[in-house]
Amino acid sequence: MLAEMSREEILQWLTENGWSPERQVGERCAEFISAAVEDSVGEGFPVTPFETAESFLASFGLLTLAHPTDSESRLVINPTGGYEGDFGEIAELSEELNRRLFRVGYDLPDGGIMLVAEDGGFYCLHHAGSFSLGNGAYEFFRNWVRGDLRSV
Repeated sequence: MLAEMSREEILQWLTENGWSPERQVGERCAEFISAAVEDSVGEGFPVTPFETAESFLASFGLLTLAHPTDSESRLVINPTGGYEGDFGEIAELSEELNRRLFRVGYDLPDGGIMLVAEDGGFYCLHHAGSFSLGNGAYEFFRNWVRGDLRSV
């Protein structure tokens, strides 16, 4: 059952979707990070990448993770996935949380924008609101798989 997925099951799911503990795609992600920064400047809400975001993207970036029980759902780890104008919404949430945020991906088909904070908290901006997905990569992935999004 998804509600009971263990850490090992989440790690196995990640592995089945192309991830490994040794995976390092930081150099490949650098251009995507730069593009996201450029987009944010163009929208008038400049963001600056920070170590937490860069480390997450170096390990998980450029993966498309298929949901284990919903063949239509995907989690795409790429900071360039977003909507025109979403940096204004990211800035509002950042101010509300009093934390710097950086876009790290999106989900399909819902189109939620995935964000990470400097302190390792993960968040989702969605047309239905802003949600917390836990702290650290493991909780983020587990909560996304389980659909455990808590309103902020």
